[in-house]
Amino acid sequence: MHTIIKISVVSFLALLAIVGVVSISKAEAQNQLKAVNADELLYAQKNGAIIIDIRREEEWKATGVIEGAELITAFQKDGSIHPEFQNKFFSVAVNKESPIVLYCRTGNRTNALGNALISQLGFTDVSHLYYGIKGWKKINHKTIKY
Repeated sequence: MHTIIKISVVSFLALLAIVGVVSISKAEAQNQLKAVNADELLYAQKNGAIIIDIRREEEWKATGVIEGAELITAFQKDGSIHPEFQNKFFSVAVNKESPIVLYCRTGNRTNALGNALISQLGFTDVSHLYYGIKGWKKINHKTIKY
C-alpha cells in the first residue's frame, strides 16, 4: 500500500510539472514577435492595431508610407536609437497589450526592435512586416506621400 501511495504522489507531481511546462511554453509562444505579410498588416490595421513605420524621414520621402501608419523614427543612420523614439513610441503605444505592427525598409530593423519590445519592455502583441516597405511595394500595395 505504501508503494502505491508513493507511485501516486510521484505521478501527480510529474503531471503538475508537465502542465507547468506546457503553460510556460504557451505563455512564451504568445509573447514572441510575429512576422506578418501585407494582407495580415491590413487586417490588423482594420481591427485597431497600431501600425508604426520606424524608418527615417529620408526613407519616408523616397518610398512613401502606409496610410494610417504612425511615423516614429527608431534608429539614426549610425544605428543608435533615435533620441525621440521612446517618448514618441509611448505616446501611441500606451498599453503593453495593444496590438502593434512595425515596419521598416526590409524587416531587419523591425525584427530587432520588435523582439526588444517583447523581451525587454514586456509588450505582448507585437508583429512586424517581415519584408518591409520594399516587399510591400514589390507586390503593388499602395503608399501615400510623406
